[in-house]
Amino acid sequence: MGVQAKVREAAPAAPDVVVEALGDLAEALAAAAGANLAALVLYGGLARGSYRPGRSDVNVAVVLEDAAPAKVAALAPALQAAGRAARVEPWIVGRAELPRLMALFPTKLLDLQARHLLLAGADPFHDLAVPEAQLRHRAEQALRNLALRLRRRLVAAAGDGDAQVRWLAEVARPLAAELSPLLRLTGAHPASDDTADLLAAAARAFGLDGATLAELAAARKAPGDVADPAALFERALAAVEAAAAAARGGGSGGRP
Repeated sequence: MGVQAKVREAAPAAPDVVVEALGDLAEALAAAAGANLAALVLYGGLARGSYRPGRSDVNVAVVLEDAAPAKVAALAPALQAAGRAARVEPWIVGRAELPRLMALFPTKLLDLQARHLLLAGADPFHDLAVPEAQLRHRAEQALRNLALRLRRRLVAAAGDGDAQVRWLAEVARPLAAELSPLLRLTGAHPASDDTADLLAAAARAFGLDGATLAELAAARKAPGDVADPAALFERALAAVEAAAAAARGGGSGGRP
């Protein structure tokens, strides 16, 4: 099956310009890289079904046998053309790097591993694994960093309901993104990558405050509907702190 047919089958909502750009890119990379192209992989919103025409990038992993600078530079014309045509954003890696990158960036790599479409070459992500301790460490680090930022914003936005609402609208997606690999680890990941579904699954799996997480997901879509921004901000901070504790494996400390 050709690249365009693969994309149309896996992502029927993809605009024609995107489908054509990916087909052209695969051909151009094959010509420019030859045997050095180990794989071309579509991931991100288009692969997981959350692509928004005109707003989303088209993410591709370009996996090379040799990612030396001169080898990468040879691909520039093909990748620049794809970027102009359809906002294609390449992630360029050497195949031998992937096991180490899996440990360093587990959130990104686990998401990519779970939802991707192989356009060319052999699947380089099939047998990769992340040690549980490494995954928990990275998730806790990101969640505690989110909590630290929220503490600062709690002070900065005190008495300013509009600012509180703006920041509340930004909490749900990064929280869901960091909880997603933990849900995969426990086998509790929902079929959907929707923010509300991920947060609801995390509330069940880790004993977090489900009501607060649901309100955060709703605030992302309709921030103007938040009735008491100050109270939700405080509960959101507590929920993020509880999620960080759950990532560490020491219990959530949250309310079921």
